[in-house]
Amino acid sequence: MDEDHPIRPQDPYAIAKHFGEQLMDAAVRRSDLRCVSIRPSWVQHEGTYERNLGPVVRDAAAAGVSLGSYIDVHNLADAIVLSVESALEGHEVFYIASPDNAGGRDLRELAKQTFGDAVEVRPYARVDASAISCDKAARLLGWTPRRSWRDYLDADGVTMPICSDVGLMS
Repeated sequence: MDEDHPIRPQDPYAIAKHFGEQLMDAAVRRSDLRCVSIRPSWVQHEGTYERNLGPVVRDAAAAGVSLGSYIDVHNLADAIVLSVESALEGHEVFYIASPDNAGGRDLRELAKQTFGDAVEVRPYARVDASAISCDKAARLLGWTPRRSWRDYLDADGVTMPICSDVGLMS
């Protein structure tokens, strides 16, 4: 899924988010205002990885309709900073998600298990890709996520004692 995917909000939260984007479109049409709308995936931080993503790492069925898409709060903060500092004109909308899915599973297999043949899976860069493409954020903002669930959890979905590569402790 990317920013060109049709928007079909189905609950008050999603309707409010979409309405906010429509307000920004209208404001840009009437002025020289510049704005960025961020659509973060399931936001995780050091204290939530094991509780939220641990079950997904252990069992593919727990991935649900998002197919294990998520974003680390620090990666999200980087995207927000880049958005604020950008010189982009008008209103841009960006999905922000990790490039991998929680559990590191084959995206095509996850989609087939969850949706059968009802969902088209477009080409993607890595086998364990997120169901949400962030190519636009990479291209227009220069955003590159630096953290993954693998920095926090072991292969069994349990928090690792020390994550020295990213300077984090559990």
